[in-house]
Amino acid sequence: MTANISFSNVDRAIDAAFKEAVFLLGREFTKSITSNVWQWPTAPSPRNIIDTGRLRSSQQVSFQGVGQVTFAWPVDYSFYVHQGYTMSDGTVIPGRPWTTHALANFDVTRTVSTILRRDLGNG
Repeated sequence: MTANISFSNVDRAIDAAFKEAVFLLGREFTKSITSNVWQWPTAPSPRNIIDTGRLRSSQQVSFQGVGQVTFAWPVDYSFYVHQGYTMSDGTVIPGRPWTTHALANFDVTRTVSTILRRDLGNG
């Protein structure tokens, strides 16, 4: 008697669920950049905090291995937008830590679990 068991369909489903969750998290990062939660230093603001959209469109995703991914925003000012900065006249521009904000509002584990239940027929 033998029993042949293959988890290849489960492995493929996990990989696909992770990639879909990464896509959804990327959307959350992009939405978070322009979210209304960020305070601007003067009221009413003399300008919109979104100038060109380059930061939002610069997002890059790189899969590093099984279950690992790196998001990057390779524009020269992304660090300053994320962390904030002080202008030469002393005006403090607060940061907009969009990665922290998105991760606080997006449960990766629950999202992957929901996708797996959907794709494997248990949800």
